[in-house]
Amino acid sequence: MGFRWFAYFGQRSNGPNLISSYPKSWISHYFREGYHNIDPVLQEPRNTSRVLLWDGREARSARSPKERRLFDDALSFKIRTGLTVRIPSSQNQFAAFTLAVDERSLGLDRFMETSQDILKTVGLTYHAHVSAKIGRASAEREIINPLTQRERQCLAWISDGKTMQDIAQLLGVSSRGVKFHLDNARRNLAALTLPHAVALAFRQGLLP
Repeated sequence: MGFRWFAYFGQRSNGPNLISSYPKSWISHYFREGYHNIDPVLQEPRNTSRVLLWDGREARSARSPKERRLFDDALSFKIRTGLTVRIPSSQNQFAAFTLAVDERSLGLDRFMETSQDILKTVGLTYHAHVSAKIGRASAEREIINPLTQRERQCLAWISDGKTMQDIAQLLGVSSRGVKFHLDNARRNLAALTLPHAVALAFRQGLLP
């Protein structure tokens, strides 16, 4: 069919995630305008798996001025029509896998009829791959981070120039408690001094 672009949109608990070959300028514009909140392809019932054929030139069927602007803006980036696989997930999480073209394809209807199962399989496989990768990354972050949340908080306040007394007041704990957390953080990072611990935590991206 000569699809020009692909896009994977995942709505997760920590926000939207997009992997795409669309022009970067379109992706920036899409999120800046908040189109992901009103995109009709993404607003379809999220608890069902189905394939949707959409045409960016159908602005007349838009349900709101902003939705009409979405269609018009997509056309200005030459994104005209495509197929999207809706992938349901748990709770409010869902995903969508899209293949798009930059011109009206007269064979897209036929392709959808004959290859819908293949398209669903491709979308579900890609979704499983991304989900597994994100899951591994989250697990690795948890394993790699040697500090507790309170230890990271105390180090972050130290990096901002706060004293132990200041931190104790901010966190509602005793100065002795703050010293306990900072000493633990220093040991867990194998740091020689407290400033060394702060530097190591920054370098490893451990501070909030």
